[in-house]
Amino acid sequence: MPVQADKSQRIINNAVKERQWRRSGKSRTTAAIVLAAFLVLGLFLVIKVYPGHPGDTAAPTCNGTVMSQGDQCQETVNGVPTHTYSYADMLAKQQATHPAAMVIGIIAIAIAVVFFVPAMRSLSPSKPWGTARPEPCPRCGRSELREKQITHTETHGRVRSTWRGIVTLCTAECGFTAVRKP
Repeated sequence: MPVQADKSQRIINNAVKERQWRRSGKSRTTAAIVLAAFLVLGLFLVIKVYPGHPGDTAAPTCNGTVMSQGDQCQETVNGVPTHTYSYADMLAKQQATHPAAMVIGIIAIAIAVVFFVPAMRSLSPSKPWGTARPEPCPRCGRSELREKQITHTETHGRVRSTWRGIVTLCTAECGFTAVRKP
């Protein structure tokens, strides 16, 4: 049964890595960086992209040529005229706002704000990994056992295999590990 033992060991390795990430603060730092990126992206979209260039009173261009009052810009597709725009139309296009940027920006800001405090609390290095088990550790005898359901997924081409198990760990010093079916 070496295949089953290999699956179990992979699930245990995932649990040990997760516990190390939590204790080292890497998971909290990663969450803070991702949420800060969402905040910066949202602010950029709302402040810089959404307003367009309303103060831009520079003369618009038509096919690379600067327009002046009274000029008309003719848009062509494959040499066939399709639309004609006035100077005012081209200036308005140049100053146009981007409402989709505002919506995406507000959503990004909301995600960053709403998830910041819960992420920092749940990923705190001082918060223990998993839930406490009532029985003492079979190896060291201390009441330090904690358990959590862990998933391990591997993809080979189009085939995805997923294994789940409830992993029980004692302290890193003790080294006791066990996995059972959920």
